[in-house]
Amino acid sequence: MTHERRTRSRVNLEFPLTIAFEGKRVRGRVHDLSLKGLSCSTEEWILPGKECEVTLELDSGLRMHIHGRIIRAGQDGAIDFLRMDETSFGHLRNLVRLYAEDADVVDEELRRPAFTPEGGPFPE
Repeated sequence: MTHERRTRSRVNLEFPLTIAFEGKRVRGRVHDLSLKGLSCSTEEWILPGKECEVTLELDSGLRMHIHGRIIRAGQDGAIDFLRMDETSFGHLRNLVRLYAEDADVVDEELRRPAFTPEGGPFPE
């Protein structure tokens, strides 16, 4: 049995994205999405460990711009989100809530820190 490390709700969605890193722009498709990251496939190889700029491209024309880190490459690539502007976060939150099994769970997740600060855990 594998232990699930994810602490954020994930939703299965398919839409285009662009990943920019080291002067390259790589096209791909999102497969699932959370408030903390995404999994995707890309047309070209991406380099794990590299910071990148991700643009999520919805059919409505809406674009979300997110700074992240590539954590896995290949057909099952993954990006960990590091930061984004307030507008992009609002759109991302609404999108995840809309497709989540339970939108209230997504809201509850926002009450828990997604990151552990350097130097130790958050105080209880």
